[in-house]
Amino acid sequence: MAGTGEQEGDKPQFSAFLVDLDSPGCRVEDGATPMSGEHIESDIILDDCFVPAAHLLGEEGKGMRIALGRVTTNRLLHCPTVLGATRRALALTLERTRTRQVAGGQPLLMLQAIQHKVADMATEFYAARSMTYAALAALDEGRETHTEAFMCKLFVAESAFRILDEAVQIHGKEGLTQGNEIEYLFRKIRMFRILTGTSEIQRNGIAKLLAFNH
Repeated sequence: MAGTGEQEGDKPQFSAFLVDLDSPGCRVEDGATPMSGEHIESDIILDDCFVPAAHLLGEEGKGMRIALGRVTTNRLLHCPTVLGATRRALALTLERTRTRQVAGGQPLLMLQAIQHKVADMATEFYAARSMTYAALAALDEGRETHTEAFMCKLFVAESAFRILDEAVQIHGKEGLTQGNEIEYLFRKIRMFRILTGTSEIQRNGIAKLLAFNH
């Protein structure tokens, strides 16, 4: 993305360009290491990198539309990844509650307090998965999904965090121990409440679109 002049009202105009990573002045560096420990991003440095006008992507001055359109799709495409990790955490939690014994020799899952927790976890997961599938189906059909993308990103992120938080609680000390899969999944899922826009940004977007469309 690059500034290519000004529009009416002295507002900056942005255009999108394709840049070959092998171009002189362009280099890729490792980004910061997030709390999950995985390298999920890199920094692209453009230092005196010449980009010819022929590399313009789309129309001049329409770069922000291209960028924001991609962000909408990107929000939705993150959700299935998070749902997969959440489903794994739910499966691990159910396995633990079936095999972990409490005083008296009965499984942890026989305690009503634990039953209510796993019931809420499974219900939230089902709701998050259902709304994500519905939004992705609409996207596949070519329908507008700006509001749905905001809603899915918000609900999936917050629901997954609550589910993983309960999973850690139910696993007890093991859930806090590095090397335990639940501990890793918790760190991974926690990031999603910030990646591709914080939950607060999603709420702002929903409210703005609701006000604009109504």
